[in-house]
Amino acid sequence: QALTKSGATPLEPAASRSVARIAASGGDDEGLRVHALGPLLGGDAANDATVGAAKDQIEALAGIPSREQILIAGVTEAGDNESISAALDRAGASFLNLVCRNPEEALWLDRVKASAYPQDAFRSAPSHIKANRAVALEVVRRHGYSLKLLSEELRADREVVLAAVRQAGAALQHASEALRGDRDVVLAALHNCGGALAHASEAMRGNREVVLEAVLSQSGALRFATEELRSDLGLVLEAALKDGVALEHASATVLGDRNLMNRVVQRHGYALKYASADLRADWEVVLSAVAQDGSALKYASERLRTNLDFIRKAVIANSFALQYACAELRADQDVVAIAAGQDLGALRYAACNFDNSYARPTHGIVCAN
Repeated sequence: QALTKSGATPLEPAASRSVARIAASGGDDEGLRVHALGPLLGGDAANDATVGAAKDQIEALAGIPSREQILIAGVTEAGDNESISAALDRAGASFLNLVCRNPEEALWLDRVKASAYPQDAFRSAPSHIKANRAVALEVVRRHGYSLKLLSEELRADREVVLAAVRQAGAALQHASEALRGDRDVVLAALHNCGGALAHASEAMRGNREVVLEAVLSQSGALRFATEELRSDLGLVLEAALKDGVALEHASATVLGDRNLMNRVVQRHGYALKYASADLRADWEVVLSAVAQDGSALKYASERLRTNLDFIRKAVIANSFALQYACAELRADQDVVAIAAGQDLGALRYAACNFDNSYARPTHGIVCAN
């Protein structure tokens, strides 16, 4: 915009694509001086030089502090660490334009960049600097939560908000209402903070792709999804296979689905705790959970934990399940022998004195209902 308003006309590009000399300046009514550049760094070395080196050269020859310079390739700013050649190739351009920042803006940008706590530096800035888009953008790139310090206008600025949520996803709560319903903005926030789903619009919390991104980032984010998506078997299964805790906020319908629960507990035995009462009394489901994690037996129904036949199968599947059998069965010589035959370490959970010479190997025994 500054280039357009200035009325400056770029010179024709030099034969070798290089940073150009300062040749003309536009008005500075808005605190910006715009210059078109002719040859400044000559030879092939110019293209290999970095943009930062070009700024240093401009400062040496023209007296414009490097911090006040913005070198534009096409329509985007070239980064200081980018080579001149790469910047030109990226933009499909053959010259760079120089835009000079307002000196006060440049000073505050330097302060923010140099500060270990940019938010504190920003808080001490005068009001007109706090309203400065370039300074605000630099602050939220380094400290996303500083979005809350910005004006309503800047909190509705898509580029500013994207920079903030990429640094701190939960900063989404300080974005404008419209941007909290912007799919790309919300996905950027969820990429590093699934819980940011809590601050998304209702439409986004009902969007399957968005919710899946949230729960894959942070399983507990499922609680912020709509009831419809918390009942979506496919979505919940995908999330729960990554982290069984995702089931904590699934609907009762999902928690009573035998196929889903059986698949999940085979990967995360502890997820049995979220299953319906019927499934926590289901031999196959509970044995699947116990085989993966012996401690999952503590979530089984009392009827199973006191059933001799079931506990025999459980300690064959995982000897350490003995810990969560009822006291009577932990004192049963046959049950303890089976567990000890799998791993003598299970004896620590026995509720009886046991001579390990009675322990018998059970490898190859097949569990069957």
